[in-house]
Amino acid sequence: MWYDVNRFHIFAFITWQFANFFGSQNIFGIYSNHVPKWKCGNDSQPTKDCKVYSSCPKNKLMFVDPAFYSAAIEFDWICGSSSFNQSFFTQIQYFGVLIGTLLFGYLSDRFGRKPVGIFVLSNGICSTFASGLAPNVTVLFALRFFVGLSIGGTIVVLCAWIMEVILPQQRMVLRGFFNWGWSRIGLTILCYFTREWRFASFTAAISLIPALILVIFVLPESPIWLHRKGFKARMTQSEIHIAKVAGVPYTPVEHKTLRPKTLKETLKTRGMFKKLRILWSMWFIIAICSTAMDLNSGNLAGDLYLNQLCFGVLLVFSKMLLLLVDTHFSSFKRRTLHQGSLIGSLICITVLTCFMAKDYHSTGVLIVYLFGTVFIEYTWDACYLCAIELMETSSRASATGSCSLFARIGKILAPILIHANAWWPYSVNTTVLLLGVINLLISYFFLPESKGVNLDDVHVDDDENVEVLLAGRLILEDSQFD
Repeated sequence: MWYDVNRFHIFAFITWQFANFFGSQNIFGIYSNHVPKWKCGNDSQPTKDCKVYSSCPKNKLMFVDPAFYSAAIEFDWICGSSSFNQSFFTQIQYFGVLIGTLLFGYLSDRFGRKPVGIFVLSNGICSTFASGLAPNVTVLFALRFFVGLSIGGTIVVLCAWIMEVILPQQRMVLRGFFNWGWSRIGLTILCYFTREWRFASFTAAISLIPALILVIFVLPESPIWLHRKGFKARMTQSEIHIAKVAGVPYTPVEHKTLRPKTLKETLKTRGMFKKLRILWSMWFIIAICSTAMDLNSGNLAGDLYLNQLCFGVLLVFSKMLLLLVDTHFSSFKRRTLHQGSLIGSLICITVLTCFMAKDYHSTGVLIVYLFGTVFIEYTWDACYLCAIELMETSSRASATGSCSLFARIGKILAPILIHANAWWPYSVNTTVLLLGVINLLISYFFLPESKGVNLDDVHVDDDENVEVLLAGRLILEDSQFD
């Protein structure tokens, strides 16, 4: 079958997509903070002038064709000091994601992918549903923190878990067909039909139940994690379960025996710590850039849902294109993906800045914005793949969690740029341009290549690197054809 995909892998891919859809709550702020133009009485013109909003009697104030009844409208986060609650709604959730990635990454390395994965998904369903019942702003913010906590755990735990139970050649299949584009489309459709933030929260929570069922009853504990912990009997049972679900005969898999490392030991390993520092900077920078661009997309002219649907559809097809290129062009490496995507993003942001300087707000802005979002998403693909492929199994979830920690710090800072646009309209674009150039330089001079590495082989000591592992694997593969 294509890419050696079997029935078990399909279940793993579906679980990944559900987890990815849960992560789309990170951009729920596009809808929960949506505020249309308003007018004071029937005779006035639609505007977003806060002076009109503040001076107009509430019985005469009307919102013009609101596309979505948001939390910002319900709790009056529109003008004055209360408007900062719009960014705080997103920031408190990102703070939860920050804590969750670090905490649950460590817990999954210590106690296993499966129990921690079940916990974070269960907590995510409950907290998302409960946030729709929040009677006031304080309770809402507290519950959105727990939503973020669960998203952080889901991202880091399920990412490592799924990557460890699929084949190396399927990693790009996962990113190509089961991706953020579908999640964005799903969130857009959900909000289009619910039209109200509370109902949307209920629906999003209920839609995650199939993922919880798959995690509990279909996916076993990671055999790679069990091997590294020395649970040989449980590892064999896990592999037999995978073969049974896949509908194929069980074949014992040979695993290399390496002493597990804690994250602390990993940080003390010079070769691994060097790679972590590179990854930390990459994740931090792209997190600020992508989040600022995502949140700012809600301010684009045109229909809210059509714009967001365009983003999702283009992302889906662009990921499929990326998969085809990665499959058929062996020279298309992880470094090529990361650096090429950054250059594309920088070109799009430069064009958008020129449009802004000329006060151009027509269809061209949306088109360039769409392609810029695609390039930024490609950059995320490179970041995820490099983090998974450069880290040892014994500390993969914790190390990836630390990368995600830096990304969440960037995401917490990003909403500030949206507010800064009110004072200087070039704030988002200028910041993204500067950080993008820095990211490109770091990638060009320091990022190692990791395409095709066997995750079970990744073991980096002071004098060891991934290029050596890849070279060794190529020699072994060549010898099999002699």
